[in-house]
Amino acid sequence: MIAVASDRPGPLVIGGFVVVWAVFSGLTLINPAETALMAITPTVVFAVLFALVLLYISGERLLVCERGLVIGSTAPGMRPYVLRYDQIVPGSVAPVAGARRYGAETGTGGFPQSTVRRSAWTRQGVHLVGPSPKEARRHRAVLAPLQDPPPRSVDGRWVWFAGTGSTPPAQITAAIARAAGASGLEQLARATAAAPVRELTGRREDAAAHLPGAR
Repeated sequence: MIAVASDRPGPLVIGGFVVVWAVFSGLTLINPAETALMAITPTVVFAVLFALVLLYISGERLLVCERGLVIGSTAPGMRPYVLRYDQIVPGSVAPVAGARRYGAETGTGGFPQSTVRRSAWTRQGVHLVGPSPKEARRHRAVLAPLQDPPPRSVDGRWVWFAGTGSTPPAQITAAIARAAGASGLEQLARATAAAPVRELTGRREDAAAHLPGAR
């Protein structure tokens, strides 16, 4: 493994969960149960439920490996997607800032998609054009295909986006360029190494310029 980026929620999101847990717990104490055990049970249950939710929404990763990328959730029971470097379109890999405007600029809104791994707190990430989610899934899935988008690139392929959390996206694309070069994919390596950071504007007409290969 060459580089890792984690798109975890920030302190404000975690603080929000704590506040909601405190409110829910406080409501159960307005009319407490007769025994101390029954009185604290709802508080413990809420804590466990909120902890599980945080665990799952904190599982998003972008792993740069020797032969390809691993994109998606690594939470228990979840399986991320695997994209080989030879499946990625040269010149399509780009570091992106202003990711909160991604939905507006691409016209996809806030609907969850298997190839677009971003959350409300995602500020930056990496864009690329590559294989279909079915090819990248590498396992049988029942519900995941329901979130598979149609091909949205100019050459009929799939647009991918992965948040990088606090890791600068240019740092990740530099790692991708090195790994692609070591794999013998010189065209992909050169184009990726030269890709500048794109700042999304939220304007639909800017999508093609900011997200190479997108339409």
